[in-house]
Amino acid sequence: MSEKLEVVKSWFERVWAQEDEAAIEELFVSDGPARGLGTYVRNDEVCFADHARIGPEGFKEFHRSLLKLVGNVDISVTMDMEQGDWLALLCVLKATKRGTDMKVQTTGTIFIKVANEQIIEAYNHFDFMSLFGQLGLLPENAFGECLCGERIGV
Repeated sequence: MSEKLEVVKSWFERVWAQEDEAAIEELFVSDGPARGLGTYVRNDEVCFADHARIGPEGFKEFHRSLLKLVGNVDISVTMDMEQGDWLALLCVLKATKRGTDMKVQTTGTIFIKVANEQIIEAYNHFDFMSLFGQLGLLPENAFGECLCGERIGV
């Protein structure tokens, strides 16, 4: 296993499985962008959109929010490719809905730049719509309704 992949697997274990927020500071450079996990503010509450989250502090907002919904997170890498400082990963995220024993699962890809044993930059593409559907946060068949041009939640 490459050193870069070891850094990412350590991130998955410490940040997600162990819920170790301090590991974010250690493994992610202070000004690194994490795209696909962005934020905007609505009514003085943190809400999420598709913009870059910058550095550990920005990522922690996403981390805290997702961990309010799920626990027992296990992210496994099913396929990886490396080119220079970059890794391309196909991942499976398995978790349990907080307060229940209900299992949820989704897939995702991450393009991640690693150097000097830290994450420099990441592009995250997880199927959060599927995850939120499994968690009961979206109407049944929300994806299909959207494909048909129907608005959901109105």
